[in-house]
This record gives sequence, C-alpha cells and structure tokens, in this order.
Amino acid sequence: MATGAELTYTSASALQMANAIFGNGVTVTGASYSGPAASAAIYSKGATLSSGVVPSDTGVILSTGNARDFTQSSGDPNRSTGTTTDTTGTNNNAAFNAVAGTNTYDAVWLNADFVPQGDVMTIRFVFSSEEYPEYIGSQFNDVIGVWVNGSSVPISVGTGQTGVNSINSQTQPNLFVSNTTDAYNTEMDGFTITLTLKMHVNKGVVNSIRIGIADVSDAQYDSNLLIAADSVQTVLVARDETLTIYEDQTRTFDVLGNDVHLPNTTLTITQINGVNVVAGQTVTLPSGQKVQLNADGTITLIGDGTSEKVGFTYTVKDNLGNVDTGLVTLNAIPCFVAGTRISTPAGLVAVEDLRPGDMVLTQDDGPRPVRWIGRRRVQAAGEFAPIHIRAGTFGQHGHLAVSPQHRILIRDSLAELLFGEEEVLVAARDLVNGRSVIRREGGIVEYVHLLFDRHQVVFSEGLATESFLPGPQAGHSFPGETLAEICTLFPELDPATGQGYSPAVRRTLRGYEARVLLTARAA
Repeated sequence: MATGAELTYTSASALQMANAIFGNGVTVTGASYSGPAASAAIYSKGATLSSGVVPSDTGVILSTGNARDFTQSSGDPNRSTGTTTDTTGTNNNAAFNAVAGTNTYDAVWLNADFVPQGDVMTIRFVFSSEEYPEYIGSQFNDVIGVWVNGSSVPISVGTGQTGVNSINSQTQPNLFVSNTTDAYNTEMDGFTITLTLKMHVNKGVVNSIRIGIADVSDAQYDSNLLIAADSVQTVLVARDETLTIYEDQTRTFDVLGNDVHLPNTTLTITQINGVNVVAGQTVTLPSGQKVQLNADGTITLIGDGTSEKVGFTYTVKDNLGNVDTGLVTLNAIPCFVAGTRISTPAGLVAVEDLRPGDMVLTQDDGPRPVRWIGRRRVQAAGEFAPIHIRAGTFGQHGHLAVSPQHRILIRDSLAELLFGEEEVLVAARDLVNGRSVIRREGGIVEYVHLLFDRHQVVFSEGLATESFLPGPQAGHSFPGETLAEICTLFPELDPATGQGYSPAVRRTLRGYEARVLLTARAA
C-alpha cells in the first residue's frame, strides 16, 4: 500500500498554465481560464511522489473539485470512496453537455491561442475519478472535453469519449488502473494510464484550444484531468494505430513507421502500456495479449486466444528528449475450425470446401454468397486450442469445433431480461463448462474465416454462429495481399478508418456479461 504524500500545487495564471503544458513546435499567444481558483494548479514532484499515476513529473491539474484533493498529506492515500466538492464551476455548459449527452456540472477549462509549426498536434494526459468503480455504466459519467478551433476532438479508442463509462476495467482493461486497494498515492479510486489525443491544426497561424473536465448528471464525486508538461507539441507525434491479428497469432508491426518527428532524429520506444521496456523485453497486457519490443524498434504482438478489441499504449522518445505516447487499438479476430460443416442450400458442406461465391444459409437473409475466405494452420495448444461443443448442447445441432472466441448465438428469455435482447452472441470460450463445451489440445488445427456482404448468423453443424466480422479495424494491419483482396471486394471499406462494413448483427457479450447470463441460466 502506498503512503499519502502531497504533490506541490502552485496557483498559476491561465498563461502560466498554458506555457507549462505547451512544448516544442508551438508558441502560445494568449490564454484564459474558467473555473474556481482552487480547481486548477501547476503540480510538481509527481514522478517522486505519485509514480504510476501522473503523466509527468510536472504539469497542470484541472478538477471538478479542489485540485489539492488529488493527494493526501500522509497516511492512507485513499481515505474516501466519494471525495466531493460542489464548486462554483460552470453548470450545463452547452459544449460539455453535447460531449456528455446530458447535464454537466462544476465544469472547468483552460483556453489557449497558439501558433503551431506543424499540422498535427499531440497532448498527453491522465483522467482520474472518484466515480470509479461504483458508477461504471451509470449516468454519472464524468468526462474530459477537448475542442480545437471549435470542434470536439475524440480519443481513438472505444466510444471516442474520455470518461468513466468509456475507459474502465470492463471496457478498456489495459488503459485503466484501479486504486481501491490504495496501491497508488492518490485519493482517487481509479485512473487511466497516460493517454493521448491527436488533433489537426492549421500550421503557421493562430489556432485555439479548449481543454477541460466536468461532472456529469450531478455535482458529486470529483474527477481530475492531469496534463503532462510540454506535451502539447508538434515535433514528435506518435500517431494512433489500429492493428489486427488472429486471436492466436504472433505478428510483428512497425508502429514507429508513420510517427511524425524532426529530420535526422532517432526514435526509441521506452514504455509499453506504461511499463518501462528495453529491446527484448515483453509486457503482458491486462487483457492477456503480450507485446514484445524488438531491437529494430518494431513490436511483436502475441495473441492469447481471445477475440476482442482492446487498446494499449507505447511511449516514444527522440534523441533530443521529446516524448509522446501512441495509442494502439488491437483487434483480435475469430474463425471456424476446418471440418465444421456449414448449412448451404445444397446441404451441409465442410467449411474448408467452400469457395467464394458459394451460397450459404443465413438466419436473417436466407441464402447469401460467401465473398471472401481466409485460412491458416496453428498448433492446437493452450489458449490456441479449439473449443469443442457436444451435439445437442444448445438445441438441435451436431458436434462442432470453433476457435476460442468464435461467437455462438444464444436465444434465451434471460438474455432479454438482462440485456434487453432475446438473442445475443457469446464467445465459445465463455461457454466452456468442462462437460459439454471443452477446450481440446493436440496436433494442428486449421482455422477458416467466412466473410459475407455484411455480418451474418450462419449454421455450423446446425448451430447458429457468427460469420467473420471485420469491424472498424478491418482495413488495417492485414498482410498486403489480404488487404488488397478485401478492399477489392469491398470498395466501400475505407482502409484508413475501417469504416464501410456492417456492425455486429446481434449484441456481443463481453466475458463478464456472459458469466452473468450463464449463472442465471444455471440457477
């Protein structure tokens, strides 16, 4: 357990705060602050006293309460589950209400005018809150707001919102840290790791930025925004990445390749997801995947057999001392096991015998042509071993095997009661019970993907299962020939954004939601 120790909090003018957070490649021309004096400060001694919490040794803190309440002076660092100060910060500011989607309170913000030398700017920050963990998923979704030249700037993971509901232990486990056991020197019950926003700016002319924080739905339970000193800059920008791997795949990526940096400077990755690393070291993410830093600056992602979309970060430093954080969205995708038979108008056909153009029966749209088929072979070991489902386990169907996170359609009145939908998609891994649904290791397994014009429910040995869902990350990080093939088939699919393919055909349950459903069914 950590011991409470106060950071140094220095009252400062708006211009002093702006100059503290703006760094190389940007010139501040003016600044203003809206909020109580006690809700903002320049903090220091962060690296010594609150390591693992703050984004840098010094920076600016904006709070919906009192900034000094971020830390205690001694003893237990986290003494309350609901630190609250109802300040004179702005209530129901229209811009914050639009970001939150409801009423906001105690809002504070810093405005700055600046002239950038580049056309892309970055900022590094931490969000912390007393709303964690009690109000995850509730209306009390305290949020950060950032606007550049009047337009809101979203974060590139999850819903695009930096708040309690969008970044927490359930939605983004790699980006969130719980402090309910007082492991860190802060009064806050939870906080994010150091995150980043990238924003387009107009080079060489005056731009404006507003950055702030607000309570949502009421003025209770304080939240804080900590902005790293010198982090609002244009000389080193670690661009956000979206990487796709098969759920059990090992694959190497060059995340530094598109980062913006000064001529004749060299880049070095110093952290993976907030953990210090050197070449050859591997970091295991809270979500289970592993990330290895290689000697040439690339990273190798090692899947854990789980199909999911999660975020993680890397920190990069150039030889001049400039630092930035890159935000990576990882999409791990599932597939069928060769030998599984798929229902077609002509009867059951082994999935490996299907060809693009073959008609397959779908639950919603009847016979539909397969547009693309992908295949690969792996060792059926550990988390990569297929899940076998005994005949009749979920109704009238035969024995089948699928990859661990291939989703099965579950139709149940309890699903409607719990999640508002009678039919939900549940990963096979979350259905394992040691009896009728088991993981089976040994030998080589061939996994096969079936892609349709849109996400579909198809019948595998008579059981309703999902087709391959590219998702918003479909256009990124496949081998070049695969990307070209998919983009030729789906010209509406934007390889830069992943947009242009359908959403999931049914609600997909996360692991904890699946456990709730299965426990209720067994009761």
